Formats: sequence, C-alpha cells, structure tokens
Amino acid sequence: MTRKEFEIIILRLRPLMVKVGRDFFGNQMDAEDVAQEALLRLWNYCERLSADRNLEALAVKVAKNVCVDLYKNRNTYEDEITSNIASPPSQSADAELHAKEVQQKIDEAMERLNPRERDLLKARQLEGKSAEEISEQTGIPKSSVKSMISMARKKLKTDLQKHLKLW
Repeated sequence: MTRKEFEIIILRLRPLMVKVGRDFFGNQMDAEDVAQEALLRLWNYCERLSADRNLEALAVKVAKNVCVDLYKNRNTYEDEITSNIASPPSQSADAELHAKEVQQKIDEAMERLNPRERDLLKARQLEGKSAEEISEQTGIPKSSVKSMISMARKKLKTDLQKHLKLW
C-alpha cells in the first residue's frame, strides 16, 4: 500500500483507535495519544501492508497494544516516584533533615495540584482506597479515577523534579 492510499484510509481508522483509547483510559486526552501513537506505528509499516488485509481489525489491535504500553510506562513511572521518595540517602549524616525537606516539598507540590486531583491522590495514596472505592464515593467512573490519579502523579513528579534533585 502506498503512503497516499494510507493517508486516505487514516480517516476511517482514526476514530476506531480513539474509541479504543477512550474505552481503555476513560478520557479523550489519553485516547488522542493512543490514536496518534497507533497511527504512527501503522504509518511506519504502511508500505508493507496489503489493501486486502482487514485494516480496521489491525488498527484496533495496534491501538490496544499502544494502550497496554502506555499503561505499563505509567506504572513504571509511578514506581520510580515512590521508591525515590520513600528512600532518602541512608549513608548521609543529615538523612532526617533530608527526609523532612523532601516531605515539605511533597506537601508544597500537593498544594499546587488542583483540588480534585489532590483529593483523589490523597484518597488513593494516603487513605489506601482502591479506584473502585473512590469511584463509588465520588461518582466518577473507575477508569476516569485511574486516569486522573495517574495524571496527578505525573504532575506531582514533574513539580518535584523542578524543586528537588531526587532524580
């Protein structure tokens, strides 16, 4: 298939990939990311694709794989935050001072989140509530709760990177 032919087919495939992303993550922003990444992957292989192939099914499969990849990357990212924050330098004589400074910076970064993000993140991290429990409590769909918590963690990490030299 030529790139010109593929450009025409994209118009038909893109909405399918956005739907997969929206169903997986529960929000439009992540759905658009999924569609963009999936289209890029297909674009890289379009000259090897046959017009006889079920391109809709292939597009959905690629979009699902992108969703899984994005989800895994986010979880790895969150694990890094937790491990770096939870373990201040133990060799240092001023480890306690460092831990207090880190906690202060975390508290300040939490205050810079919008109230909804802060509440959801506190419910998950501090109160240990599951996404399902938070969903029931707030009336927000479970997938949206997960996505919003993920975005809040990402914002928190970015903010902490600006204000601390943890990473």
